[in-house]
Amino acid sequence: MAWLNRFSAKWPRWALGALVAATVVAVLGLLLAPHPVAVDVDVISRGPIADAVAAEGEARVHEAYLIAAPVAGRLERIDLHVGDRVVAGRTLVARIRPAAPDLLDARSRALAQASVSAATAALSSVQAQRDQAAAQARKAEGDLARVTTLAERGFASTQARDAAEAEARAARAAVRALTAQVDVRRSDLAAARAALVGPDAAGSGLVAVTAPASGYVTRVLQESARPVVAGAPLIEVSDQSGLEAAIEFLSQDAVKVREGMEAEVFDWGGPGAIPAVVRRVEPQGFTKVSALGVEEQRVVVVLQFKGDPETWSSLGPGYRLSGRVFLRRAPDAIKAPLGALVRDKGGWAVFKLVAGRARLTPVQVGALTDREAEVVKGLQSGETVIVFPSDQVRDGVRVRRRS
Repeated sequence: MAWLNRFSAKWPRWALGALVAATVVAVLGLLLAPHPVAVDVDVISRGPIADAVAAEGEARVHEAYLIAAPVAGRLERIDLHVGDRVVAGRTLVARIRPAAPDLLDARSRALAQASVSAATAALSSVQAQRDQAAAQARKAEGDLARVTTLAERGFASTQARDAAEAEARAARAAVRALTAQVDVRRSDLAAARAALVGPDAAGSGLVAVTAPASGYVTRVLQESARPVVAGAPLIEVSDQSGLEAAIEFLSQDAVKVREGMEAEVFDWGGPGAIPAVVRRVEPQGFTKVSALGVEEQRVVVVLQFKGDPETWSSLGPGYRLSGRVFLRRAPDAIKAPLGALVRDKGGWAVFKLVAGRARLTPVQVGALTDREAEVVKGLQSGETVIVFPSDQVRDGVRVRRRS
């Protein structure tokens, strides 16, 4: 304690107390002072950015042809399978044996035979009437010739010649009318005889159905041999070179989309994105329940693929994919990481790193992507911002870069 006595002798007691108190305060200040918050940072850059909307959908063909049975009958087994190539007018799709007539019971056969007899008698009657009219027409023609000769020599009046000519015209018209009646009665007789045709008289010829368009078989609706009615769907043929994407956008995003806008298809399972263009925005929306149970109004936007079809040759109708439509492109924009944006007073802001402290800076945002945001106002290229700031980061707080 000798040194303390010597030191006390040189310094007054109050000065010594002040020095000790200052030392204690400094030590406590260092112990209680807040430590800088460790943060992740990134640098504001310049470059191209695009304002886009994206959603999920599925691939489908632009033109699909549903081939149906042209006649009723028994369909033979279809040898085509999904994925088989067909050529328009050359590939045989199906063969149909026309249906046999129904079996007639005794009463139906008797009625059919009576109809044949009645039709035969009616035909004979009309033929006799036609022959009678033809004879009268020949007589009228002869009378006309004689009266005409007498009128030329002055032995018959003009009125007599006109009357004979009118009678000849009427006779010819009667022959034509009865000839038409003969054709009608012959048709009735043929129909009556057709009603007598039984199952043994069924036509043995097969009706061949060929592909109306070239492409690939996408669905086989009737594969096994079975009776079919006329118009029954058999197979579906489509051309995969006309593949397109039907993307289900939220209605508030679909109203921003216009036909002809540039787009791309991604997350389809292959490398890179497939360039596309908006072909159609369907005018009718529909309600869809999301995975979280929320009802959403969706609109189908059709994206037509562009480029070499070999790029997406592994895609097929019904495959799941995602689509993105570019609403606006900025070739040289100031870009900030999307994780740097925070909400402040109803707008957007970022924490800039200035002299070791976080400074809350309001910004005006333009285009937004899944990774970056276009900064229209508030930041400059080269400035450093805090990414994903925690609740410990406040305006003016000391921060340090996380190593």
